[in-house]
Amino acid sequence: MGERTRMKCGMSEVDITPPLGNTIPGYFHDRKATGIKDRLYAKALVVQAVGGIVAIVALDCLDLTPLIVAGIRGRIAAFTDIPYSCIMVSATHTHTGPPVISTSFYEADDQYLSWMKERAADAAIAAYRQRRNARIGFGVGYEPHIAFNRRFYMKDGTVKTNPGIGNPFIDRPTGPIDPQVFVMRIDDEQGSPIGVLTNYACHTDAVGGTEYSADYPGELSVRLKKELGDQAVSLFLMGASGNINHVNAMDGNEADYDPSIAHYKKMGRILSREVLKAREKIKTASKLQVAVKQTVFPVQYRLPSEEDIQAVQQIQLEALSPAIKANFAQELLKASESRDTSYVEAEIQVISLGELAIVGLPGELFVEFGLEIKEKSPFPFTIVNELCNGSTGGYICTRIAYQQGGYEPIITSHSRLAIDTGEIFVQHSLQLLHKVGQ
Repeated sequence: MGERTRMKCGMSEVDITPPLGNTIPGYFHDRKATGIKDRLYAKALVVQAVGGIVAIVALDCLDLTPLIVAGIRGRIAAFTDIPYSCIMVSATHTHTGPPVISTSFYEADDQYLSWMKERAADAAIAAYRQRRNARIGFGVGYEPHIAFNRRFYMKDGTVKTNPGIGNPFIDRPTGPIDPQVFVMRIDDEQGSPIGVLTNYACHTDAVGGTEYSADYPGELSVRLKKELGDQAVSLFLMGASGNINHVNAMDGNEADYDPSIAHYKKMGRILSREVLKAREKIKTASKLQVAVKQTVFPVQYRLPSEEDIQAVQQIQLEALSPAIKANFAQELLKASESRDTSYVEAEIQVISLGELAIVGLPGELFVEFGLEIKEKSPFPFTIVNELCNGSTGGYICTRIAYQQGGYEPIITSHSRLAIDTGEIFVQHSLQLLHKVGQ
């Protein structure tokens, strides 16, 4: 095989854990970090093959702004020959991560973000410089017992998000889960592990508290390193999980989620066993075709009604609401203040690696959209990587969810895209999948 067609891969990880005392975003109140359960990382995979070279970067953080992603891409492009457009950057969405976003009641740390941006880029630059002859293969596992749809039809006909474990008024979930565990095996030409890329759809919010943690993807990494060696990098891409979390509200009990049990570690152990089982069955190859397609387009915002705003203002004047409800109110008012901004630019990117297509989408997509993209894709293997390349508007719900209500459709300064956004994302994704596959 000629040197030009020989595939080369590199993987790297760098620590991005911030100092204690910083805000931990993810809830509707300001938490300050008091400790570290496990370190946070930026991880990267670089693949050079027939057709070009690509970098995939994932950070242990709640979300990323387009500006931060642009900085990461720019630094990688400046220090390597990886084109800016061939770099995919995403967040694992851990709710016990660094101060990366601002709301009406907490702020991102600009000094930390500047450092994190460089560190994340350096992970890809190191992976680029470490690339060597490699073999890649793909496989899937199945894990339906640690992820649950968190929206429920109640017996009174209403719909609630997270109605409580064992709530006797629960009737049934409003939708499915995606139990597929996608695994990419990356080895050197002697068959020794370089790393593993995993894709799974379940919110990374199983830890809570005020200590930094990468949640279950962090424990997955620990378990894979024990089996494959410390040099092996575990790169996690979050599937479509806007309405999926780790709580078994119908059949579970509170004791299952006692903090002393560390449920996220249990999830990581279970997932690692499925990843390793799938990995062992994968046949690798030393050659594949690389291609990248992307599109950027405007997506309309939803705006609060005047009735909504007046109701919120009345609540604030009376000062009767609890703190979290008050913060919801502040977010609605913040969204209403930006009425001159009616849309945002959204980017969708597709990277194909042989039989695999990775669809990078901004925001937190309901699982139904991820399943539709995978079902209609022309590729043998397709995965959705949400919170990718800078989020543009929080939750992307199904049309019926906006009618049903619940937590996810609520308008905030970070979550207010038009009700047809999910359908538009699916349409653009499928168009790109067919173009990149040509």
